[in-house]
Amino acid sequence: MPAPHKPTPPTSATLFSALILGAGPAGLSAALALSRLAHPVAIFSTNTFRNEKAHRAHTILSRDHTPPAEIRRAAREQIEAYGTTLSVEKGAVSARKVDDGFEVEDEEGRKWRGKKIVLAMGVRDVLPTEISGYAENWGTNIYQCLFCDGIERSNKPAGVLGFPNAMMGHNVGMILQMGCPKVTIFGNGKLEVGDEATGKALEIAKLKGAVVDERRIERLVDLGGEEGVEVRFEDGSSERLGFLVHRPDVEVVGPEIARGLGVEIVDDGFGGQMLKRNEPFGETNVKGVLVAGDASILMRQVTAAMFQGGGAGAGVHFLISQDDEREVEKKLKDSKA
Repeated sequence: MPAPHKPTPPTSATLFSALILGAGPAGLSAALALSRLAHPVAIFSTNTFRNEKAHRAHTILSRDHTPPAEIRRAAREQIEAYGTTLSVEKGAVSARKVDDGFEVEDEEGRKWRGKKIVLAMGVRDVLPTEISGYAENWGTNIYQCLFCDGIERSNKPAGVLGFPNAMMGHNVGMILQMGCPKVTIFGNGKLEVGDEATGKALEIAKLKGAVVDERRIERLVDLGGEEGVEVRFEDGSSERLGFLVHRPDVEVVGPEIARGLGVEIVDDGFGGQMLKRNEPFGETNVKGVLVAGDASILMRQVTAAMFQGGGAGAGVHFLISQDDEREVEKKLKDSKA
């Protein structure tokens, strides 16, 4: 790639085009888009990532099976080549509207000014506590996205934890599509089906070949490496599986920042939270505040977050261009007065 024009590097005193909160796929994609137009950007990160337990990332064109940390490293290297993005290795603790845009305070009490804000901090999985060993297996043996994980162990039996909604029927179908020799739906006690659609989905899953196991689970044990997980039951029996599928509830990361700005937090329809966004750029109900990534989409996957992040970057430029045009029009009008 030819070396781009290098503008004066931004500093903490810069009025940034955008303050991006979060340096995952969405935040980095927004920064990359803005770098292409030499917009000064500050991107804040706690360096804590939702997929940090995942050994490999999948379903990413040209990067399938690449470690997530390597994807982030390469992205940062490419963004830094433009010389317009300042990485702040601290999380944001508050954000507010000010006269010339927005002000963000970081964990060390430093204050940063920007014309627009991109909320890309994502969501946090609320892991259930009623099953011992769940947290230890989350992300390594318990998966929530079968486009992202699972087929590497499709030679082994697999299981689904619970059946809370009709969407779980699709997970059973996906496991069978992979070719797993057996699919078990674990109820951890009597399997409760709350509505007609879920009941129908369960019956379809059983007709496809899934079996229901209502034994109480005592513990989940990581078998190590790619061996999978052992489900130990209270009656002393056990079963070994390549992986389990479960989708826990999620909560928005940094809800106090969103609420402080006046951004609307809504139910995602599956017991979790998300930030309400408007298409095409992801602007929220607060003008100048955009959202991208896991906090604003139900398909919480890397490429989806990248798409929204790139759109948010384009949106920041579009909104700033509108502001500039209004200012020019005002000056033109005043000059003719």
